[in-house]
Amino acid sequence: MRPKGEGKLLVLDVIRALGRRWYVVLIGAIVTAGLTVGAYLTTPPEYNARALVLLLPSETAVGEGGNPFLTLDGLEQPAGILVAYFSSAPAREEVKEQSETAQYVVGIDDSTRGPVIAVDVTDTSNEKALDTLAFITDRIPIELAALQDQVDAPADAVITSIPLTVDQKAERSMSGTIRMMIAALVVGIAATCITAFALDGLIRRRQLRQSGELPKQPERAMKSTASKASKKNKTPKEEDVLPPEASDEQVPVSASAGREP
Repeated sequence: MRPKGEGKLLVLDVIRALGRRWYVVLIGAIVTAGLTVGAYLTTPPEYNARALVLLLPSETAVGEGGNPFLTLDGLEQPAGILVAYFSSAPAREEVKEQSETAQYVVGIDDSTRGPVIAVDVTDTSNEKALDTLAFITDRIPIELAALQDQVDAPADAVITSIPLTVDQKAERSMSGTIRMMIAALVVGIAATCITAFALDGLIRRRQLRQSGELPKQPERAMKSTASKASKKNKTPKEEDVLPPEASDEQVPVSASAGREP
């Protein structure tokens, strides 16, 4: 478990390092600002538009004098077939020819119970989003009629469709642009702090070595210690040891030394 004051000391060390390397922080701030502006320019805002299309039962299903809104049961399956068609590759190619930057989703609307098809379009401008939305909305009754022609459905059993709501103005969304700007900002700040802190550590370490507070080459101390240890354990040379004969040899004494005068 870390002491309570250790985190504060670490933060203070980082702040001091950034202050000492203010020029790195300044350059990093300029680069970060450039990245943020670049993210804004490369990810323009998106425009979303939506439409709802309702399928209506055939004349046979409604009956004479009937209300078509009371006989909507069973139309979810034809609506699902239409949704599957607009998810196919040929339909996407048609939409791409209308607008290369458009993205769309065609599905059954979850907020209602019944054969309501929701069309959601996203594009880079208000005009493009509305044009693509109108294109897909107009294609729904055409494709619905084509599918029924393929099965030779009788005229009085043909299912039709009507638009419920179609946006007249696309909604501007900055969510994608904001996400990219935040990502660029975070990357720039992190890179600036890491660079300044690492550079500060290298420079301070070099200054300590030059002032002598930090040994330039710590390995020399290890080598000297090892050499001293080897000298202690070193056996004496042969010439430094006297032979046994030399140690036992007696110094001759003259005969006159023992006589009295």
